[in-house]
Amino acid sequence: MNMRTRTNTLKRPSATHHPPQWARLTAYLAFACTIPSALWRVLMVEGLMPGTDALRVSLAGEHTYVWTLSALQLTTGFLTIGLVRPWGEQIRGIRVPRALPIGVGTAGGLAVTYLFTIDLVWKLAHGQRPDEGLVQGGALVVLLACYAPIVLWGPLELVSVAGYALRTRRRRRALAV
Repeated sequence: MNMRTRTNTLKRPSATHHPPQWARLTAYLAFACTIPSALWRVLMVEGLMPGTDALRVSLAGEHTYVWTLSALQLTTGFLTIGLVRPWGEQIRGIRVPRALPIGVGTAGGLAVTYLFTIDLVWKLAHGQRPDEGLVQGGALVVLLACYAPIVLWGPLELVSVAGYALRTRRRRRALAV
């Protein structure tokens, strides 16, 4: 083991191989896509979103579910940032197995791509609205504006996972040499 190899193995993973700009951008955008709809949903269920009274009444008894769904959405979206940050590769000095973020990220990315990019768009195109037509006028415009970014979450997640996989594969090869 020469001095360069020894020095590189002692450094933090990201200190020697910074994620490319496109990978950082897609990871942060994937997280950003989750914020508007989660925020809208919480404001709606709390009665702070004008024009959504009928929808809120239809969701009576679902208060905890709506909060939990929004928190889960934001948490899973935030984990995408771990693909481009040191805490996504090492936690308290323990290296995260490369397969874990790749496997979980790919499964999650495929799931949200199906749910929001394929299924949601398909249903909307065929006249099925998740709000069952209870939101109208300006409130509907706000709803659509807040939910539009979620369509990109899955594809951005998958691109972020691909960036992580490529970057960590390269580093693995470099450390093996």
